[in-house]
Amino acid sequence: MAQSVPALLEQFIRLYAPDSLERWRTLFLPGFAAAATNADGSITTWTLEQFYERQRALFASGKPIREVLQNTETTHDGRLACVRSEFVWTDGDVKRPGRLMMLIAAEHGELKIQALTFSYAG
Repeated sequence: MAQSVPALLEQFIRLYAPDSLERWRTLFLPGFAAAATNADGSITTWTLEQFYERQRALFASGKPIREVLQNTETTHDGRLACVRSEFVWTDGDVKRPGRLMMLIAAEHGELKIQALTFSYAG
């Protein structure tokens, strides 16, 4: 395996910036799916293209956007890995804590993110 799960997570956070967002996108498999829980009990889902466009639009707002992972647990078994982590999402002056789960798979020896599910606290 050319890359470790901690190295992938480090890239996930480091590349999440306006000037490196296109490179950030390469961390995901083409069939990537994202999901978020909503306060009304529903779920919102995005394809890779939709999720990437959502991030691009957030950065285009000009507000400082940032995410920090905390208390991260990883399980790595061969070509599959699972990540569970708390996070703090910052959008300008607003900070929102939450939890995420990430499924990772090795494609040709390189770890890529297959799915991401998150929920904001409260």
